[in-house]
Amino acid sequence: MEELLQKYGYIIIFLITLFEGETILLIAGFMAYQGLLDLHLSILSAFIGSTLADQIIFHLMRKNGDFLLKKSKKFNKYHTIAKHYVEKYGSAVVLMARYLYGIRTPLVMFVGLGKMNFVKFTILNVIAAFVWAVSFGYAGFYFGHAAEKFIGDIQRVQLYGWVLIAIVILVLYIISRVRIYQLKKLTGEEK
Repeated sequence: MEELLQKYGYIIIFLITLFEGETILLIAGFMAYQGLLDLHLSILSAFIGSTLADQIIFHLMRKNGDFLLKKSKKFNKYHTIAKHYVEKYGSAVVLMARYLYGIRTPLVMFVGLGKMNFVKFTILNVIAAFVWAVSFGYAGFYFGHAAEKFIGDIQRVQLYGWVLIAIVILVLYIISRVRIYQLKKLTGEEK
């Protein structure tokens, strides 16, 4: 297992952070504390994946945004929320987007539809991705440190740690599904 993690762990982190990253980065930080991954390489992988994803979304919306808006009714609901944030916070929304669970992608999409300069977006995106990757990576690392202080020999209870992480991921998934159901109910999409 350790050999697989060391060989493919950073690629997995990169691929997952193209779509979602908080959970995998916290886990990677925890694994770095255990010596299974390198913390800085984990942070770098997450930073590159997350930055690249937002750059691609921004570019696609810049080139094809109007077409996507016309074809997707579901996106229009998120578009309204994202538009509110962009109008209220302007360029700062690029820095905040990583911490607004559930609407990060629509925010980046709406910024891509707007008039923000590509260079300005790129600079803000790089800063935001760096701060995000470092903060979540180190949070996972220090969680491992705190867990060891609290529990003792973390290697001895490692299985319990993985079970706890799996439970947390499951709970977060259930919460997100409930939120989606509630949004659909509020918007009349539920059938």
